[in-house]
Amino acid sequence: MFKNWKILIVGAGTMGSGIAQLFASKGFQVILSDKFSEQLVHAKERISNNVDNLIKEGLATQKEAEKAKTLISYETDLTKCASQANLVVESIFENADAKREIFSQLDKLCTSDCIFCSNTSASNIFEIAQVSHPERLIITHFFNPPVIMGLVEVVMGPKTSDETLDKVKALLIQLGKDPAVIKQYIPGFIVNRIATAITREAGYMVTEGWTTAQDIDKAIRNTSGIRYAFEGPMALYDIVGWDLTTSVSKDIHKTLCNDTEANSLGKELVAKGELGLKSGKGVFDYTGVDPQQFLNERSAKIIKMLKTVKEL
Repeated sequence: MFKNWKILIVGAGTMGSGIAQLFASKGFQVILSDKFSEQLVHAKERISNNVDNLIKEGLATQKEAEKAKTLISYETDLTKCASQANLVVESIFENADAKREIFSQLDKLCTSDCIFCSNTSASNIFEIAQVSHPERLIITHFFNPPVIMGLVEVVMGPKTSDETLDKVKALLIQLGKDPAVIKQYIPGFIVNRIATAITREAGYMVTEGWTTAQDIDKAIRNTSGIRYAFEGPMALYDIVGWDLTTSVSKDIHKTLCNDTEANSLGKELVAKGELGLKSGKGVFDYTGVDPQQFLNERSAKIIKMLKTVKEL
């Protein structure tokens, strides 16, 4: 179905470059576009680093990696490449005006049957983007690193057609991904809604002085972190029994954090400039840590986990 398709990725940041590498690794011709030429330079370096890691982890041969690199071209001018695309993935920063402008350009430049995807993790692109064929507009939310992480959240808009959904799902499966469909836009989709609820409660427990960030991570790593590799929370409650979990939750629900503003611990950390890895400190201390090496080691751990899970 997708033979000879050309893929246009707009936005050459961490996610955009990773998505470009993913498509190229599966044999697709890819155009990676960014209006800032220096971003494209960084993207090439990032892709080269990611390729080296894949070779190191045995997920690609040197020949396969080099071939993938040749399938990616780089362009600053959308007018020179948009008309060639069968599918576009918008992956610029989360700014409504910037996204609106990008989709306005794409709508004028792309063919009438081109599928428009947004990699947004937060924006309601269906309210932002004004396109001539809204039935071909859909959200495909990849996870970092896109070449490794198996999930893609696929979000339909009010006018997204079933045909578009079916094509996008089939394409993602061909890429080796496991798409999870959300039938309408909801803030945070699946993963970020659940992660936000977990982190809000974790932050609340820390700010109340009940426990530490270290002990929270220890508790999750050694319980849910192990189980979630083969069963999600819905399956877990099936195993425990909904009668028991519903009964127990009555008392727990009354004591949970119900703050509708930002995470209380997060607000404290931001005020102190302790943003996490990128600032050298968050709830953990990253003094002397090289961020790229840290992320490479993190990716290696994800790969080892995936290899293990496949054997279950």
